[in-house]
Parts: sequence; structure tokens; C-alpha cells
Amino acid sequence: MNGGPSVSVVIPCRNEVRHIEKCVRSVLRQHPPEGGFEIIVADGLSEDGTREILVRLANEDRRLRMINNPQRITPSAMNAGIREARGRYVAIMGAHTEYAPSYLRICVELLETHPEAWCTGGPIISRGQSPFGQAVALAMSHPAGVGNAKHRFPEYEGYAEGACFPVFRREVFDTVGLYDESLARNQDDDLNYRIAIAGGKVFISPRAGCAYFVRDAPLAFFRQYFDYGYWRVAVLRKHRFPASLRQMIPIVFFGLVFVLFPTTFWLSGWWRLVGTSLPLAYATVLGGVAAHVAMKSGVRIGLLFGIAAAVMHFAYAAGFGWAIIRPYREGYSA
Repeated sequence: MNGGPSVSVVIPCRNEVRHIEKCVRSVLRQHPPEGGFEIIVADGLSEDGTREILVRLANEDRRLRMINNPQRITPSAMNAGIREARGRYVAIMGAHTEYAPSYLRICVELLETHPEAWCTGGPIISRGQSPFGQAVALAMSHPAGVGNAKHRFPEYEGYAEGACFPVFRREVFDTVGLYDESLARNQDDDLNYRIAIAGGKVFISPRAGCAYFVRDAPLAFFRQYFDYGYWRVAVLRKHRFPASLRQMIPIVFFGLVFVLFPTTFWLSGWWRLVGTSLPLAYATVLGGVAAHVAMKSGVRIGLLFGIAAAVMHFAYAAGFGWAIIRPYREGYSA
């Protein structure tokens, strides 16, 4: 790696014609850390015009190159990029995201000032382009939507379970290995577990700014969180870790609702009270938060916030439950 760039940016993508140019240009506009940077886009044989955009951008700027990812899944793209990387640091960046010009420089500075950190990044700032997308973005950064997930809170600074768009010390991959290519989703959770087990820490700061563009369509958003729930179980089984309280709340809650609520139609007394109290409490909490959102962002966004949060919770619970009923096997395609 002598004579190479200081930072290697790896961007996995497939069929990202709507976002890829804005993402890549935001990286090309980075204030370079000392030693400069390169960009490696690992494309999963896109069929929507993404590849043509990447070829054009690579011809405009020699810091960018495209490599193929014939497996067409995210972890294989990440690993292909890491193997090609020449930098002392490796940044894994998402195609749905635009980055502040100082993102890479700040992350490198954080690594240099926090020698105990194996990885740095910024808390994710979600953005939506449609009214539903704006509601999704709010739900993905509110405790009523994501619980205590620190990396989802825009102003959080400190240690976290992981960084959404991490910058690693290169030697991290020599210590804990690459991404697990058997995990079509949640491969970052798996890597974060391995880093924690090995004694590494992740430090994030809002000084490293980026904007992540959420899924604007309800079905795409549902599928995203269904997959998160499904593959979370695969990661837990791999490491034989018990699920955390935050991970278990959705499946336990909706499981109880589906078991108890039907009893309200033929039972009375305390059973009816128990059967109705859970969904009423849930609706009350979401309704209260939605009303607060409405005062800040308008009635329409407030109403959609409640729907977006409910979709997120139910989709995650459904995916988690489906993984228990039908565990991951080779050939499952997310």
C-alpha cells in the first residue's frame, strides 16, 4: 500500500440510478484527508443505467473506478472493494446517501484522536423526498421509532454499537475478517459483534455529517424492515447471543396482540381489558408522538409518522417471527 491513498472509499450498489451520481459526486467533493482518497464502486451488474453513470464519472475523475460484483449482494460487494482497497483506512459508504465535504477528514481525525476506536462515523441523518418519506425519516430518528439506537440520533456523540457509514482502520479486517457473505442483510451487525468481541470500539460524532435518503414507498420500506428483522435472527443464531430488549420488544408486543386481541370478541371482564389494553396503549403512544410531530411538521406528516412507525415496528416483528418459523437456509434471496 506504499504510495497509495490514505483512504479507500468502498460503495456497494445495484440499480441505484436515482441516487448514485449524487452520492459519488458528494464523495468526490470531499476535503481530502492527508494522503488523499480513492473511490471503488462495487456494482452488482446493474440494469437500470447505473453502470453507464459510473463509467462516465470514472472517465471524469481518475480517483473513481468501478468493479463488478457478480454475486449481487451487499456483503460480497463490500468484500470485493476491501480486497481492492489500497488505503490505510477503509470507508464503507452507502449509495442512498450524500456526504458533507468534511466527512472523510473528520472520520480520520476521530480515528487519530481516539486510538481506542477501530471504527468511526457519524450518526445517520435521514431524509425523505415524499410526504411519506419525510415521515419515515422522522420515525427513523425518534425514540418512538427506533428505541435507544444511538447511531440514529442526529446529535449523538460517543461510543455506539456501530456506525452506519463506517471508516475502519485497515487492520481491523486482518483481525476480525471480512463481511460474512452468507448474510444478505445485517452483515454490518455481524461485523460489529466481532469487533466488540475482539475488544474494539466504535466512536461516532455529528461533526461527520451525511444525509441518508429513506425508502419513499410503503412497500419498499416494509420490505427493508422485514429483512432487518429476518436477518437479525440469523446474526443472533450465528453468535449464539440472546436478543436485546430493543430487538425483542416488537415481536413480543405484536405476538401478544395477535394472541390476546381476538379474545375480546367472546370473553368479558378482565380478559377483555387485557386484550384491548395493549393495542390501545400502543395507539395512544404513537398518537401522542404523532400529534407532537404534527405541531412541528404539519398535520399530514404527523398522521403519516404514526403509519410509518407502525409499519417499521410490524415489518421488523414479522421478519423476526418468520425467521423463527423458517430459519435462513442457503438459497434465500433477500
